[in-house]
Amino acid sequence: MSASRSDEPPDAVRISLDEALELLAALEDSRDVLVQTDHLSVLAQVVHQIRLLSSRLGFDQGGSHAS
Repeated sequence: MSASRSDEPPDAVRISLDEALELLAALEDSRDVLVQTDHLSVLAQVVHQIRLLSSRLGFDQGGSHAS
């Protein structure tokens, strides 16, 4: 049986700016908790996703807030 188009993930996902900003805020909150609890390997993954989303939204800040 061949896979139909509906069985595959979409080529792109579109969300509203409000949804994207809400997601970005949640990711940043998660990052802050991880910094406080010293879960660095997980933090690195979250920071990467935040940077990716920020870049796609045009909010490049030129640096990291995580220390």
